Amino acid sequence: MTTIKVKFRPSTVEGNEGTVYYHLIHRRAMRWIGTDYHIFPSEWDSRHSSVRITGDSHRMAYLQLIQAKIRWEIRRMKTIVLEKEACVADCDIDDLLETLRLLPPCISVFCFIKSQIERKERMKRFGTAKTYCDAFRKFCTFRNGDDLAFESLTADVVEGYGAWLAGQGLKRNTMAYYLRTLRTLYHKAVEKGVAEERDIFRHVRTASVATAKRAISLECIRNIERLDLRKGSPLAFARDMFMFSLYMRGMAFVDMAFLKKSDIRHGVLSYSRRKTSQSLTIEWERPLQQIVETYASKTEGSPYLLPIIMEEDGNEYRRYKQVQQNVNRNLNKIGEMLGLKMPLTIYVARHSWASVALHMDIPLATISEGMGHNSYKTTQIYLESIGTSTVNQANRKIMQAILE
Repeated sequence: MTTIKVKFRPSTVEGNEGTVYYHLIHRRAMRWIGTDYHIFPSEWDSRHSSVRITGDSHRMAYLQLIQAKIRWEIRRMKTIVLEKEACVADCDIDDLLETLRLLPPCISVFCFIKSQIERKERMKRFGTAKTYCDAFRKFCTFRNGDDLAFESLTADVVEGYGAWLAGQGLKRNTMAYYLRTLRTLYHKAVEKGVAEERDIFRHVRTASVATAKRAISLECIRNIERLDLRKGSPLAFARDMFMFSLYMRGMAFVDMAFLKKSDIRHGVLSYSRRKTSQSLTIEWERPLQQIVETYASKTEGSPYLLPIIMEEDGNEYRRYKQVQQNVNRNLNKIGEMLGLKMPLTIYVARHSWASVALHMDIPLATISEGMGHNSYKTTQIYLESIGTSTVNQANRKIMQAILE
């Protein structure tokens, strides 16, 4: 029979924090396992061998985190002891101690998210790292900087977070973005055994809703393409990047940025979407070649196809984001020049390709394949945001049929 108890050792210096440790007893032999948990004597309940939650809100949050970590580690240690004793009938206390000391400490929510951000950065998945970082900052603000254990991340906490986001005046899809990212990170923690599977997001909405119309008509696209802009100007470059995205079936700007000259072979461009890793192949048409030739002098000596990222120096992601911001700023100016009633961005090209395809009666399966979507459901989100003109036309036909 093995017993594991939580103990507190006061500091030898009066007024300093003491240390929490675990007391292991096996067949009358005793050993100790230290921790990094430090509390004051007044914060220790010797009668119940537990942390006493007291002090201001920040101190209480800190003590609650320690308390949750202790509970988690005690459960894990007891499980390991039972498994060890079941496998090795004559194991001694030093065998148990060696096994228990290999047990990784309880990882808090903040620490886990930070580790995932660092992992994505090492993998050069800077976009995902930024998404995680944005979500972490927002959740950290909600928590007033107070970390917590996954055990304390409950449905009530998540619901409170959702209400707090709404109170910040955020739009529905922005709220869903933060909640969905936090849910993704929670599921990763479950996969790695850091957290237990619980339905803690059941009271919040993580799905996006249909957004305002982002597609423009074929006539507007023609007007953009025919604009007389000074060659080499920022406006001309923004227009060319918009048309390139459109000609490439609504290619995302990040994928455009990382295209390399070596991706074109035998009249075909092949690439993998950075978002989904899906491989796509597109025939290399003359309008695409003309755009590339326009900027050939700027990409001379560079492995990249377009003058967005110029070299492989570790700053590719930062450079691509800067260029994307400039392109969108200039596209918005172009939209104002043409009298568009919506902001013109590079993302409009993606929606517009789907819109034009739909109005040309191209099947949904073909549109989905062309955009590199993994399911028709994703494509339908794009098509639902195109606008109501097609539906209105259908409704008008129905009314005319009724009134004939």
